[in-house]
Amino acid sequence: MSLPREWIGLALVLAGLARAALLIAHEPIVGYANQYDMARTSACTGLYPAVDVAVRERASPEAPLPLYSLGAPKREGCYPSTEVALTGMTVAAAVAFGAPPTQVRLKWIGTVKLTLLAVVALLLAFAFHGHPAAALYHGLVFFFVMADPAVTLWLNTLYTEFALLASLYACIGAICAIALTDRGSLVLSVTLAGSLVALAFSREQFALLAPALVAAAWPWLWRRSPHFTVTAFGIAVVASMLAFGLLSRPGAVREVNRTNTYLGVVLPAAGDPKDAAQVLGLPERCAALSGATWYLPRGEVLREKCPEVFGLSSLAFLRFVPADPRLLVRSVARVLPATQAVTPAYLGVLGDAKGVTVDGLEPWNRSLLQLAATHMPGPVFAALVIASMLAAFLAAIAAALWARPASDDPATSLLLAMLLGGTVIYAVLTTVFGDGMSEASRHFLPGWLAMAALVLGVLVAAPICLMRWGRAPRDNVRPIAAAVLFTAATVAGVYYTFDWANRQPLSIGVLDLPASRQVNSVPLEIRGWTLDPFGVESVSVKLGKVEKPARFGDASADLAAVFPGYPDGARGRFALDFSAEDLAAAGPPEALEMRITTRSKNGHVSEIDRRRLEMRP
Repeated sequence: MSLPREWIGLALVLAGLARAALLIAHEPIVGYANQYDMARTSACTGLYPAVDVAVRERASPEAPLPLYSLGAPKREGCYPSTEVALTGMTVAAAVAFGAPPTQVRLKWIGTVKLTLLAVVALLLAFAFHGHPAAALYHGLVFFFVMADPAVTLWLNTLYTEFALLASLYACIGAICAIALTDRGSLVLSVTLAGSLVALAFSREQFALLAPALVAAAWPWLWRRSPHFTVTAFGIAVVASMLAFGLLSRPGAVREVNRTNTYLGVVLPAAGDPKDAAQVLGLPERCAALSGATWYLPRGEVLREKCPEVFGLSSLAFLRFVPADPRLLVRSVARVLPATQAVTPAYLGVLGDAKGVTVDGLEPWNRSLLQLAATHMPGPVFAALVIASMLAAFLAAIAAALWARPASDDPATSLLLAMLLGGTVIYAVLTTVFGDGMSEASRHFLPGWLAMAALVLGVLVAAPICLMRWGRAPRDNVRPIAAAVLFTAATVAGVYYTFDWANRQPLSIGVLDLPASRQVNSVPLEIRGWTLDPFGVESVSVKLGKVEKPARFGDASADLAAVFPGYPDGARGRFALDFSAEDLAAAGPPEALEMRITTRSKNGHVSEIDRRRLEMRP
C-alpha cells in the first residue's frame, strides 16, 4: 500500500525542520557573518558581539561570532523591525532564566526563530491534511525552499531577512489554507493576522506587501468570512502605515537608498540624465552624477554636489509612469541580472573559519537553491522571473473570467499563483527602486523563493495534469484550453521581453582605480570591471583628447560568485595604463574629463564611469 500524499507532505515538513535544527546546533556556529546591518538590530536591543568594545560595532564579514553581550541601546542607529522584537524577547527571557548578560548565545535567537517557523509549518500541514495535493505541495515547498540553507542560514543572525521570509511564508500559507479548508480556521485566522503585522514591520520596503496580499486574496477570504476579510485588511493597512511612514529609522538608510536608486540606477537608465533629473525635481548638476552610488560617489561629495536626492520619496520613481515608462522597464532590466545569486557570497558562514561560504559547508548544509542559481544560465533565470511575474496577471485574469472563487471550486491554485507571482513583482520593484544595484540579490531573496515555489509547483503539477487530461481529454477541454493559453502567453511575453532587452544598453560596471578624482601617479592606472547580460565586446577609456581600448577579460572569481548569471562573470575585469606621453597628449592636466564605456556584443554602448580628474604632480 502506497503512502498517502498528505503523509508524505508531513514527512517532508518534519525532515525540513530536522535539517534546520541540525544547522542551528552545528559546532562551530553556522550563520551569516555581520556586515553592518546587524548593528542596526544591535542598536535597538543593546546586543553586541562579545569582543573588545573598540571593535564590536565593526563588520565581521569573514565569519559569524557566536557570543553576544548585552549593553546599552543606541537610538541613533536603531532600525525597528520584527527582528528587533524577536531578539529582544529572546534576550529578555534568557536573562530572566539566569543567563549571564555578557554570554548571550546567538543560537538561542536562532532556536526561537526555528520554533516559530515549526509552529507555522505544522499548523499548515494540519490544515492541508485533508487535501492530498495541497499537503504534498506544501511539504515540497517547505523542504526544498523554506528549509534550504539559503533561508535557514539567516536564523543564527540579527539580520531582518528571516523575519521577512518566515512572515511571508506564514501569510501566503494561511491565506491559501483559509481559502481551501475550514480545518483550524480560527487558529489560521490568528496566524494570518499576526503574520501580516510581522511582515509589515519586517523591513520598510516590504511594509506595503501585507495589505497587497490581502487585497489580492479578497474574494477568497470574503467567501469564508466577510468580517474577517475586512478586519485582516484593516490590520494590514494600519501596520503598514505605522511601519512605512511613522517609524523613525536611521537617516543614513534613507540617504543610501535614495542615492543608489536614483543616481545609481534611474538616471543611467535614461536616454538623457538631465531630462530624468528634471522629472524627479532634481537640479541639473545632479545629472552629472548619473551612475554614482553612496559607496562609489566618483570622487564627489554627494552632500555638496546633490543633496536634493536625499529628499526624494521612495515612490518618486512613479513619476516616470506618465512621463517615461520605458525608463522604469530599462531600470528593471539593468538590475535584474544582478539578482540571480541566492546567497551572499561575500559573507562567511562558519564560525572559527574565516572566509568559508555556503559552498564550503558539509554536503547536507549546502544550498540546492544556490547550486541552481550558480549553474543556471542568466537567460534562463531572467525567463523564469518574467514568467513568474506574468503568472500573477494571467492567474488574476483566469480567476476573474471563469474560475470565480465564489463558485464551488475555490481555485486555490490560481490564488497561489497570484500571491507568489505578485510577490516576485513586488520584490523586483522594491529591489530596483529600493536600493538599486547595491546587494540586489539579497534584496530580491523573497522574490527568488516565491519564484522557486512557483517553478516547483509547475514541475509537480504539469505531469499529473497531462496524465489526467490524456485519459479523458473531452472532459477536460476547459483546463486544457486554459493551459495552452497560459503557456502561449508566457512564451510570447518572455520572447518579446528578451527581444526588447536585446536592443537596450544594459552593461554595468565599477571603476576601482583611481578611487577618487585626485590622481598623482604616472603612468595612470585604470582598473575596474564591467558585465553585460549579452556579453561584453570591448571597453574604451577616453581621457581628454586621447581614447584607448582597455584590456578586457582578466580573471574575476569574486565577480562570478556575486553575479553568476552574467556570461563574462569569471573574466569581467578591465585594465589600462596611460603613459606620460598619453597624459601630455590628453590636454591640460588641471581637469581632464575621463569617460569609460562598454560595448556589448549586441552593439550597444553603456557608460560605466565619468569624472573630471585632477592630475597632481
